[in-house]
Amino acid sequence: MDDSLGQDAPADMPTLVVSMSTFRLPAAPAGAAGDEHDDEDPPERSAWDDLPFSQELGERVSRHLAPLVPPAPRHLPDLDHTTLGERMAEIRAAIKAGGCAVVHIVSHGFLRRGCPGDLMVVASNTRDQQAKTAFDVRAFLQGVDDDGTGRVLLLLDVCHGGAGIDWTRNLPRAERRLFVIAACPPGAQAWGGRFSRAVCDVLDDLTKGHAGVDPSEQYVRLSWLKDEVYRRLLRLCEDDACPDQEVVASELDGPDTRFLANPWYREDPVERLKLRDRWALQEFIDTVHPSLDLHHYLSRASGRETTPGLDVPCHFSGRNRELRALADWLARPEGDGAAVAVVTGSPGTGKSALLGVVVCCTHPKLWKALDTVVNHIRARNRPDPWEAVAAVHARGMTLSRVIDTIAGQLAMTAPDDGWSTQGFVDAVAALPVEPLIVLDALDEARESVRITVELLGPLARREYADGPRSRPCRLLVGVRPYGEWLQPLLRAAAEPGQLLIDLDDTDREDLTDALAEYVEGLLRDAGSYAGRAPVRPALAEAVARRIESAGRSAPAGGGGEFLTAQLAARSISALPPLDAADVEAAVDRLPLTLAALLDGQLFAADGLAWARPVLTAIAFGKGEGMPAELVRSAAAAFHPRGDQPSREDVLEVLASMSFFLRRDIDPEYGTTLYRLFHQELVDHLTATAPVSGGPA
Repeated sequence: MDDSLGQDAPADMPTLVVSMSTFRLPAAPAGAAGDEHDDEDPPERSAWDDLPFSQELGERVSRHLAPLVPPAPRHLPDLDHTTLGERMAEIRAAIKAGGCAVVHIVSHGFLRRGCPGDLMVVASNTRDQQAKTAFDVRAFLQGVDDDGTGRVLLLLDVCHGGAGIDWTRNLPRAERRLFVIAACPPGAQAWGGRFSRAVCDVLDDLTKGHAGVDPSEQYVRLSWLKDEVYRRLLRLCEDDACPDQEVVASELDGPDTRFLANPWYREDPVERLKLRDRWALQEFIDTVHPSLDLHHYLSRASGRETTPGLDVPCHFSGRNRELRALADWLARPEGDGAAVAVVTGSPGTGKSALLGVVVCCTHPKLWKALDTVVNHIRARNRPDPWEAVAAVHARGMTLSRVIDTIAGQLAMTAPDDGWSTQGFVDAVAALPVEPLIVLDALDEARESVRITVELLGPLARREYADGPRSRPCRLLVGVRPYGEWLQPLLRAAAEPGQLLIDLDDTDREDLTDALAEYVEGLLRDAGSYAGRAPVRPALAEAVARRIESAGRSAPAGGGGEFLTAQLAARSISALPPLDAADVEAAVDRLPLTLAALLDGQLFAADGLAWARPVLTAIAFGKGEGMPAELVRSAAAAFHPRGDQPSREDVLEVLASMSFFLRRDIDPEYGTTLYRLFHQELVDHLTATAPVSGGPA
């Protein structure tokens, strides 16, 4: 991730768009041999073919860059090589003291004879293959590098454009200030200005808000720009029935890549959240750590799936015995041998809620800010704050990603060759303060077995004779109770001094009371029942008893009650408020299976014909989620006729169904990634996925 994306860019950024459309050589000088009127002869035709589209493309590129760079770009058409050199020298001078510039060039290009790494850009008066009458890209980049600390983004729509990146390849990341994106590799041709057309299309989408760049990103990631331009260029080549072009680029990550502003960036956190339907607490993530999935833990702890800010009502209820056990386990002294606690149970039983409460109460940067959650928990059951906490939502993660996430949150510096698992465990054990490591959704990790065997096992069992303590850390894990690979971890948690909590093993009457309290809080928060005290508790009690009864009679003996309660409360809140006399009949009619509740809420809304295909596409996504454009492409596979939704169709579903979605940011591209909020929803949609009737 770029180090500088949260900083302010320089106020002025010279931006130059150069387009060459006509190529003529100057008239013969006066006095030359030949006709006495030679000085009045018109210029002779150059060996270079005219590019009649170039000037119009240059104007378009300038218009599309204008909203993204201050001040407005200068478009300079048909410059001779002397004037072009002067304008580029002005760019160098303007950024010498540390500024930055964007330059886009549309022209012919050739390689200097005998120097395949030297790209020459043809000016309006360049003689055939004469480098001294062309613009030397390598010399320009070397000059910028020699001048000082200036930065340049160079976009080259010329033949052999990739030769312009060769000189930058060996620069270490800390010294990268020169970034080049080119229309084709060395030795290849750039055709018809399609690279510039693709740049215009991508920038137009960015300006209109269709590009998927997250509003928390102040500047566009150059890796995203390059890949988006490449995708658009391939589409243009296909539309024009011409050979594909390959977009190439220099290394595009560096200490400062702030060139193109994100027009949808919102500095004010609340405004940014409004822009994306007030996605919960994104403004707080950077103050904790980017790898902490704060939304996951806070939404589970509060019992709400949408939260407007840090002042969030908490509807967590029940589980007093389990919370007290966790608080006692966390309070045990370092030398007492406590190392591992595992919270297990069927889907929807509240594993993540328990872990969320622990994270909110113990995290040194959360417990004060989230007092509405923390103070909701009874003092006797409330875990005390810890000095060092790392919390990982492991869904879709590999072993290396889990290690990097924990290390980042604990401010551990990785070795030059990266972390080995053994080296990481030893480094955790050497930390001066015992850390609490919370890992949820272990069974949903991409490498759950490796994470368990190679990382969690050693963290839970390793004992040290030397060092600040005998155990590396305090480890708290949330996982479904499935798989033989999990048994060693469960056995470790069942040993004396450790803690194993099975949420499927619960008192049913206590569960009913907790469900009723939970549903009543959700109904009160929804607004329609805020002032209906006589009806609200009766309605919540009726819903809770029916959910508990259905769970008790289920083949597996229950599970998923709290998720069912959450969806049931949401369904009831969407109906006209009930009178006391109607409660029992209404609850009897309410479908209280997860499948029925999910389908009823996901796909009953009028005007959202694309809800099922879009959400099913997201359900098949892996890792942190899918960008909107990929969702759009994948959704066609789940449409009855194989149709593809428009961008507007997809954005409408993402906005209307935000309750069921979670958002993340792609660490490389800065785009918004979408995933479903609960594994039960993933399982349901993938199991019932319709098959497209359209072409494959």
